[in-house]
Parts: sequence; structure tokens; C-alpha cells
Amino acid sequence: MMTRLFAVLGVVTLSACAYEIPDFRTGMSAAPTPVAAPVVRPMSATDRFVAAAAANGCVVDSTTSGPILTQATLSREDMARIMTELRASGQGVIAADGASFRVMTGACA
Repeated sequence: MMTRLFAVLGVVTLSACAYEIPDFRTGMSAAPTPVAAPVVRPMSATDRFVAAAAANGCVVDSTTSGPILTQATLSREDMARIMTELRASGQGVIAADGASFRVMTGACA
């Protein structure tokens, strides 16, 4: 019985002590601040078309239209709309043969 009393008395006595745990983090470098990832702007259909046309010689004709459509992931209607917009803004011209289109902007300028 006396042993239990001393054990309980020891626990109560130790719990009354104000033991401060030292902070071992001092002197350590601060956590690195997170760096925001660059914002990636998806390419517009026109940008994709111009890049694909540049990769295929800057001329859209019967031999290059298929690869350009595939590389730019465009439909024929999208490509026709984009070529019309480029022609209207002076960034593309219809060739003298009337069957091909030359891109005059971006890497093709």
C-alpha cells in the first residue's frame, strides 16, 4: 500500500513541476517559400495553325493541309475561318495559283 502511495505521490509531484521543453528549431533555416508555377496559356486555334503551317513550310496546299490539320487539331471549317481572318488582317495571302495559301506571320514572317 505504501508503495502505491509513493508512486502516486511521485507522479503528482512531477506533474507540478513546470519543465519547459527547449525549442531546438532556433538556428535552423526557415522553410522555403513555395514558388508559384508559371501560368501556361493554352495556344489559340490561330496560334496552333500558324505553328503547324510554319512546321510545314508556311504554305497550305493540298499536300500540307492534312498534316497541318492534324498537328493543329483543327477541323477544315476552323482552318478556313482562320485563313480568312489571317488574310483579312494581312497576315496571310492566297498564292497566285489560287490553290494555296501562304502564312505571313509568326515564324513565317
